Amino acid sequence: MGPTLTKPVLVYDGECTFCRWCVRFLVRRTRRPLTCVAYQDADVAALGLTLAQCAAAVQWVGQNGSVSEAHKAVAAALRNARIPWPILGVVIDAPGLRRISAYAYRRVAMQRRCAAPTPPVE
Repeated sequence: MGPTLTKPVLVYDGECTFCRWCVRFLVRRTRRPLTCVAYQDADVAALGLTLAQCAAAVQWVGQNGSVSEAHKAVAAALRNARIPWPILGVVIDAPGLRRISAYAYRRVAMQRRCAAPTPPVE
């Protein structure tokens, strides 16, 4: 369990064009305060994360310090947005669709084009 925060934090790959576009999309649609930070600029250890986790997938750190990654982080971020986006967040994390969501996230993540290599697993 990570730290207690005043607002959730979305940690993304700041060197990925698609990731930056998605964060801008989310920020324009958010209904609750949140912090979005590139893992390259974040104190990931203070958030209870590792560089390897952040390089592998987007991370969502809830106000209570709970961490979600990959498709579950996307679902949490969308649930933080204005209607109709929370509905998509619920669908992504629905029990019958989690496998499909995880697969779709992995397929998209494999297409990322980032300048920096992925750090080794710690």
